[in-house]
Amino acid sequence: MALLRPAAEPPPAPLSRYWKAYVTDCTEQVTRFHRITAVVGASQVRTWLGEIGKRLDSELEAVHRLAAVGDSIEPARFRITEPPAKRIANRLGKAKASLKQSVDQAAEIAEQAVLDPTHDDVRVHLNVLNEQVGRLAIAAPLAEEPEPGPRRRRWRRPGS
Repeated sequence: MALLRPAAEPPPAPLSRYWKAYVTDCTEQVTRFHRITAVVGASQVRTWLGEIGKRLDSELEAVHRLAAVGDSIEPARFRITEPPAKRIANRLGKAKASLKQSVDQAAEIAEQAVLDPTHDDVRVHLNVLNEQVGRLAIAAPLAEEPEPGPRRRRWRRPGS
């Protein structure tokens, strides 16, 4: 008697151009963060940046999942029109901006680590970065925007 094996999950469908751009931009930012971490000398600063990098990796996974949801709602090449897809795009846009800020902060930390081997100034920057990563936009609630209601038609009276 042959044993039945569960079917392997098919690979995820490729994202449409619009959603793929968000994932690509966020992936580039996280890659830059890891490159910066790699050039910092083996020290406590590198360890701290490595821990923050792990959190950024999990944020990047969330970006992938959210983009897949957006693509399933409305696959698009250049723009979207569906309100749920727009909400997701807004969230991904904020995540992209937050990741860029994290990379900029990591660059400042790396610079300070080179200039100040005692790491006095670096700790301040690391605390700022740690707080910033804790508030990344992908997990933060969005400010509620009112949903546009159905468009009202203006009726014209006959003869006017």
